[in-house]
Amino acid sequence: MSARVTAVETIPVSVPAEESYETSLSVDTGGQGAYNHVIVRVETDAGVTGVGEIAPSSTWPHGLTQSAVLALIADRIAPIVEGEPLHHIPRLVAEVERALSGEPFPLYGVDVALHDALGKLRDQPVYDLLGGAPGSEPTVDLHYSIGIRPPEEVRERAAEAAAEGFTAFKLKVGGPDFAAEREAVAAIAEAVPDARIRVDANQGWTAAEAVTAVPELDEAADGLVLVEQPVPSDDTAGLRRVREATGVPVLADEACFSPRDVASLARQGACDIVNIKLAKTGGLSRGQDVATVASAHGLPCFMGSMLELGIGTAANAHFAASSPAVEYPSGVLNVHAASTLVEEWAAWEPDGDSFTVPDSPGLGVTLDEDAVDRYRVD
Repeated sequence: MSARVTAVETIPVSVPAEESYETSLSVDTGGQGAYNHVIVRVETDAGVTGVGEIAPSSTWPHGLTQSAVLALIADRIAPIVEGEPLHHIPRLVAEVERALSGEPFPLYGVDVALHDALGKLRDQPVYDLLGGAPGSEPTVDLHYSIGIRPPEEVRERAAEAAAEGFTAFKLKVGGPDFAAEREAVAAIAEAVPDARIRVDANQGWTAAEAVTAVPELDEAADGLVLVEQPVPSDDTAGLRRVREATGVPVLADEACFSPRDVASLARQGACDIVNIKLAKTGGLSRGQDVATVASAHGLPCFMGSMLELGIGTAANAHFAASSPAVEYPSGVLNVHAASTLVEEWAAWEPDGDSFTVPDSPGLGVTLDEDAVDRYRVD
């Protein structure tokens, strides 16, 4: 059965955050107040509709505002995709990439929506479109992520998460109070004796600062699993310096968007692990390319997110479940938003520190139209 794309539509939404999630990128502005995302709908002449989601994140490298994403999809992406065969995703992705000149965020939402529609058309979950899940079922291991917070709050959250079954933790660092961050790392280690702790500075340090800070946090954690993006995204030499000077594995995030980035980082010995975020790669198709190049260079992968809501979380989970390159517990859940914008989210609730991706066709999510109407902002 074949189908053609008849329309690409966008819905801007602003979903309140139930609590702030502060990082070194947002700590000066009080954290994430609302999720100003874009929902993408792809309509087809076969009657199936695919959905995607974009978290523009303007503070990021290559990040965009919500309005910029809307304009790029309307002006550059829709004219390329509309009228084309749905199953021509690789060709469409390449054509859109050329039209966008290196802006991955808008492509991400459309690529995911195309995969969702194709999965529904073929009655297959997206993870099967991507090659299938290794093992008996599509399970995704999770870590529990904590923003920059006072040490006692971090301790309480870690203990609560441990009671739910979590042993892997990610703590945001790189803010203005390093002593408090060191205490927060130690608080997790004390509250959860078997905790596997990683820290994420989101580019918050210079290389010299990181070389001093990372060993202290490593000692407080009784051994860090890794440190994520300790230095600015364009400081590849700094990444390598932190890796060589501290001996703690370095995960590249903001420094790594494309297959070419992976190859460059690997050649320069700048990282040990690659963070795949579909928003950075431009979607599922290019995410697979990043994973392939990382594997070719002996670099395992972690599956991250841009704090997407339900649709983006589902897309990230399908990718993580289908990719043998993703070896670390994933950070695909956003527990801070007032709504996921999808119906029956209970099917995606984790069981302890993992969840099984539903085997429904496509992404396995349905838009909650009432919630979308409540939070749309156009």
